[in-house]
Amino acid sequence: MSSDNMQDYLNKGIYGANQTKPEERQEYLGSLRERIYLSMTLEQLISTDYLDALKKEITKYPGNTLLFNGSVDIKDLNPYIKLSKQLNCSFRIVTDEDAENCNIGLIYIAPQAVNNEIINVAEKYPAADEDPEKEKHEKKSFFKKLFS
Repeated sequence: MSSDNMQDYLNKGIYGANQTKPEERQEYLGSLRERIYLSMTLEQLISTDYLDALKKEITKYPGNTLLFNGSVDIKDLNPYIKLSKQLNCSFRIVTDEDAENCNIGLIYIAPQAVNNEIINVAEKYPAADEDPEKEKHEKKSFFKKLFS
């Protein structure tokens, strides 16, 4: 075994295997951005407002994996775990040190690159209370009618 191979072998033993895009993996619970169908921040996950959006995404792209941030309380993850079992979707809870420092609460990933441009659930599935049709049906105040 040459000295270069020996040094590589020792480095892998001491520091672990080399990783592609480590900053991106820290941000996305160990996965890469190009593999993500949908992501939720911690706040979005805890609110459960986007549970139906996640259901739509899982039924649209079946056979993929949900990754949960392990720093989230299990009672907040229960609705999502039930949904994944109901839809026969595999999931993993990521509990490494990167998950503790991450703002992402949940991601739905594929094993290969899918390159979705929009992955944030709020952008991909705007909430019902932000419906533009609702604004049209609201009565305008006297001053809005006068000055618009």
